[in-house]
Amino acid sequence: MRRWLIISYFANIDAMAPSHHIDDRLTFFTQKGIDISLLSSPCGAHYKDINHTRVPSPAPSGIRYEVRYFLRRRIRKIFWFKFWETFLLLPVYPFYFIEKIFLRLDSTWSWFITASIIATILAIKKKPAIIYSTGGPVSAHIVAMVVSYITRIPYITEFQDPLVHRYAAPGRLERHFIKKIERLIFKTAHAAVFLTQQAAKNAYERNNNSKKSFAIYAGAVPRENMTPYNREEVFNIVHFGSLGGSRNLDYIFKALVLLFRESPNLPNYFRLNLYGNNSRNVSKEIEQFPYREILKVKGKVQRQEAMDFMYKADVLLLIQNTDDVSFETIPSKVYEYLHTGRPVLALVYRNDELRSMLEGMGHIVVQTDDELDIKSGLEAYIERWKQNQLQSFPLKSPYTVEKAVDELISLANIISKC
Repeated sequence: MRRWLIISYFANIDAMAPSHHIDDRLTFFTQKGIDISLLSSPCGAHYKDINHTRVPSPAPSGIRYEVRYFLRRRIRKIFWFKFWETFLLLPVYPFYFIEKIFLRLDSTWSWFITASIIATILAIKKKPAIIYSTGGPVSAHIVAMVVSYITRIPYITEFQDPLVHRYAAPGRLERHFIKKIERLIFKTAHAAVFLTQQAAKNAYERNNNSKKSFAIYAGAVPRENMTPYNREEVFNIVHFGSLGGSRNLDYIFKALVLLFRESPNLPNYFRLNLYGNNSRNVSKEIEQFPYREILKVKGKVQRQEAMDFMYKADVLLLIQNTDDVSFETIPSKVYEYLHTGRPVLALVYRNDELRSMLEGMGHIVVQTDDELDIKSGLEAYIERWKQNQLQSFPLKSPYTVEKAVDELISLANIISKC
């Protein structure tokens, strides 16, 4: 059990949740004596301290997707990014448009073709005890399935988001494709791991009560040297992460308008800080907000820098999407928030599992699409801030990456014995 082949389309990409998921685990796998061979796409940088193989996609959509990631790592200025993007991808675009007309799938779909070949070679060469696929794109799980079939090595597949959802597959063809793949995975995999109990339960029922469905909470890595919290003269509530689509500022803005109308002096010492990328619609919301002076739009920052700012916040703001996938997912940002020791105001969309987790640790949970509920949560934290009661948050989070790795290794040991 000391040799694993890990397959993840995303790896070693800063400020990207599907990449962080495996990136954070690699150190703990190594510490626990697992000899890792990692296979990923070229979207992320190469790991120098582990056996890391990067494989490109063969289809035009995959080439375009990966070239754009390559350029993002090296070019900061938009003009030069667009110049090199056009120059490098010009020969690809005619084939890309033809592909999109006849095959409307996710841009990463074709990665399984080249990755399956290289993964099979790695499996034959390294002779791993377990193949473990993880990450957002379904192509990684297809690779694990193909290699396991060829080599007869057992495989564990881990879904960061449930596959069967409009969120993951917006087109009819893609949804049909995804449903077929999930059935095949449950038929061939030795274990299918989900990141919430609800997602595991739903997949269990979708696939004829298959006993291969398991839940392991993702967790986060606690920081050893935490930046001490210091109360400032203004109340700082801080949101980290991208905003767009159904995860937006609509309802919290409505709550703030109600709050400021009741307390006209409050905007003088209230600040909403936003770290991360915003869609055009969210940017438009920000520009049209009547109390624009309370907003501090910081933009995207590096992950470690974001963690520093988390520890300094009076309150951390969590906003869930208002769509069906939110019923059975827990944003990875939750686990980072819980390790900061700072109070969280969570805008949760009909997710009892997430609500129970946060309220059990003393945080305030409100309904995402209820401005009155959000307003009451804000008022509660502002009152605590006025009374200087936000200095410490003593409950320690039990949700760690190390614990998740231990559970995965235990699961792999059981599979090996069976």
